Amino acid sequence: MNFDFQDNEKPLEVRVSNLVSQLTIDEKISLLSTKQSPIERLHVPEYRVGGEAAHGVVDREGMFTTVFPQPIGLSSTWNKDLLQKVGEAIGDEARGYYYYKNKKTGLTLWAPTIDMERDPRWGRTEEAYGEDPHLTGQLSKHLIMGMQGDHPFYLKMVAAPKHFYGNNNEHGRESLSNSIDARNRFEYYLPAFEPAFTEAKATSMMTAYNGINGIPGMQLNEIRQVVREQWGMDGFVVSDGGALTLNVEEYHYYDNFPEALADSLKKGIDCFVDDKELVESAAHDALKQGLITEEDITLAISRCLKVRFRLGQFDQVDPFESSNSLEQLIEQHKPLAEEVTDQSIVLLKDNKQVLPVQAESIKRIAVIGPTADQIFRDWYAGYSKDQVTILQGLKQRFNKAEFSFTNGFNQIALKNIKHNKFIKFNAGNKADLTNTKRDASIFIDEDWGYHNHLLFERKSKCYLSLTNGVDFQPVKEEVYDWFVKEKIGFYNLDANTTAKQLTSWRNKPIQFDESQGLIEADQGDEFESIVVEDGIAKAVQQAKDSDVAIVCIGNHPMLNGRETEDRLDIELAAYHQRLIKAVYRANANMILVVVGSYPFSLNWEQAHLPAIFYTAHGAQHLGHSIAKLIAGDCSPSGRLSMTWYQDTLSLPSIYDYDIIKGKRTYMYPNNRILYPFGHGLTYGEPVYSNLNVNQTQIVDDQVITVSVEVENADQQPFAEVIQLYAAFNQDAFKRPEQKLIGFEKIMLEPGAKEVVSFEVTAEQFKFFDVRTESMRLFGGVVVLSIGRSSQDLRLQTAPLTVAAQPVVPRDLSQVTKAEMYDDYADIMLGKGEDEVVCVVNKNNGHLFYNKVSLPEQGALIVRASTDGGKGEITLHLDGQVQASALEVNPESPFVWEDYRIALPNEKTVKDLTLSLKGPVAIQSLYIKEGK
Repeated sequence: MNFDFQDNEKPLEVRVSNLVSQLTIDEKISLLSTKQSPIERLHVPEYRVGGEAAHGVVDREGMFTTVFPQPIGLSSTWNKDLLQKVGEAIGDEARGYYYYKNKKTGLTLWAPTIDMERDPRWGRTEEAYGEDPHLTGQLSKHLIMGMQGDHPFYLKMVAAPKHFYGNNNEHGRESLSNSIDARNRFEYYLPAFEPAFTEAKATSMMTAYNGINGIPGMQLNEIRQVVREQWGMDGFVVSDGGALTLNVEEYHYYDNFPEALADSLKKGIDCFVDDKELVESAAHDALKQGLITEEDITLAISRCLKVRFRLGQFDQVDPFESSNSLEQLIEQHKPLAEEVTDQSIVLLKDNKQVLPVQAESIKRIAVIGPTADQIFRDWYAGYSKDQVTILQGLKQRFNKAEFSFTNGFNQIALKNIKHNKFIKFNAGNKADLTNTKRDASIFIDEDWGYHNHLLFERKSKCYLSLTNGVDFQPVKEEVYDWFVKEKIGFYNLDANTTAKQLTSWRNKPIQFDESQGLIEADQGDEFESIVVEDGIAKAVQQAKDSDVAIVCIGNHPMLNGRETEDRLDIELAAYHQRLIKAVYRANANMILVVVGSYPFSLNWEQAHLPAIFYTAHGAQHLGHSIAKLIAGDCSPSGRLSMTWYQDTLSLPSIYDYDIIKGKRTYMYPNNRILYPFGHGLTYGEPVYSNLNVNQTQIVDDQVITVSVEVENADQQPFAEVIQLYAAFNQDAFKRPEQKLIGFEKIMLEPGAKEVVSFEVTAEQFKFFDVRTESMRLFGGVVVLSIGRSSQDLRLQTAPLTVAAQPVVPRDLSQVTKAEMYDDYADIMLGKGEDEVVCVVNKNNGHLFYNKVSLPEQGALIVRASTDGGKGEITLHLDGQVQASALEVNPESPFVWEDYRIALPNEKTVKDLTLSLKGPVAIQSLYIKEGK
């Protein structure tokens, strides 16, 4: 049988089968990594799987593409239709990029990021769509639909949602397991991913580095059981970059690569994002050792090839081939990029005294701050062909005003205290010493907070960088790399002196060496930062001389929160805070523009400043959009997709993934909220009326229709985001205080009214039942509310009754997983026997099982183990100790055995608690009747 390159009249499965049947085992293995080899005798071209498209196609070599706002900004639009258009633009440019790369890569891109953002300290907050699974699921769904196109067979490109799942901390992500119990899994983390596959039909997926309950992301059973079997995902799954290597070298889940690859392949990884030679060698060894079969490899590559067929790689006709070049597509997408940016910007505060700024009445404008004259690239941003900074946009819009600008940073000379001389860079970019400040190199000291500085040398117009790992030279025009070698730590040596120790990006001390210049060393020199120009004083003077001061601050995407680096806190850099306060004292007619990758605690700013905007990084024409909103050419319509907190005092550890007990997100809020989820102001005030619901009872498999009338009673148009929330009665079963179940964004002209309808399914009112291990309705009442944020609710329905079977006493006559508890304390979840989730004691923890039916005579059988030490389990019934502590001490570590605890001779219903002591783990429990 010969593979017909153009047999596109045959069913897809037949074509894939015909091709795969002719491959040798070596050829099959050559397709297991992202660098898929060409098989010339069968006309299979080489292809490289992968690439980035978080907010536009990314070419690391510098080719131009459209750059939209970061995903946290895209989520702030709350606009599903707009996100689908963004996806279409990314898909079109991916096709153009594919041709630009001679059809060797570009159509299988790793986006969108669907990780839940339950903690604002996560370093990659910029990459995802907020803290709510419904908002995240719907926005990412529409983005994927746009990316992949609507052809019945062919795919415009392949979207790969990532990182599946529970990936929300950077420190330790490659070696730690996150403890996530059943309720959190099925109510929060997994639902965010589901629409990507059940509705948008995403044809790829990337797993996470981290483990879940003791098992690394690339070996999770949920890949097969949930993504493929429940959600019907019909495509291929890739590991995260280098995850096979990390599985062995960092996570230490397996001791060798063949075992790690074999397990991953069987769990559902089809394509390994790792070194090609390593992957293929491991696959050959795993095959020889009998860890996998050729059929396992065949299944994996068949899934990849099936998708490549749908991309049109084996056909002569490309339904997505365009007469427009990539350059032309970029030009066509400019209006869309600007519209998205317009809708992504959030007006956090407006006392209606400053905004909008009337161009005719403003003569002098001071623009201040480091994010005003630069558009920073994050690690997943492409290169935009032309950019419009905030400063440029304001100058174009307010073209009759006189402008002043300063970035607000100090300009300094560095004095080496040991030599009592100043640092000066010579013609060869080597550091030298000079006696006078006049001859010293002058740096703009970019203070981004948390001791992290960037030094921009004025003469060379470059950043000081550790070059070739040897010495510091001013050679980098942009701070942008996986390793930020321009990062310099400034640390005060003593509160009573101005002397500082400087450190490199590797936290090594910096020293001046007469032969080598500025270098890393075991022992650093002391330096003094001599201010040549006071940045705050300059900003204050400009603010005093202006009618309005626009201060632009935020974060640098390469520092203090990014991939591999979580944030230490959520406060603005201390220097930025001083700059803001000083400018406000000089000119109260001030507008703050926060350009950032994540939420900040703006407590003083909210209390004192008249107007505050928030925008994400990345948008190529950010300046146009900011200027339009400040001038009132359009009304702000962005809404926050995350809760903004006053501080981190009320937040649990970033490693705590339980949003229910940890009081995280708007659903389970704490009392330290600065701006609620869904918050965002406009220049007009909508009027809500006539909230109607067509049911008074919620029944399983039912669709409920909710409608509301929204009116614009103002004199200017604005967009409104109508948010529909459900609130549940609170009893012993903890449920969210509010839960987003619908949202729509509409444009309202002055005087216009519009009726907005929502179709809500009974599924949205379900929660995970630990007794039946399924999602189901719980009896009680639900109140539906319509409003402008999770805390600004304008109308609500009368209580709706939930028709459901009542919760009955728990029956433990069958073996029950220990993790199916009703409550817990001081435990974590891990991998037990046969990869079943087990409960591991952390610090005298306990497990609580509510209302358990006890037989007239019987015993509780607990399957338990320890790490080799001695553990104890104590049974409590209705809070009373039932028997003395049961000692758990198996003959060998991690050997699971059944332990028996006698029950009282009384047929009754009681609350059952197991308290734990020592290194004990419990996998399951059940009640055995009789003596």
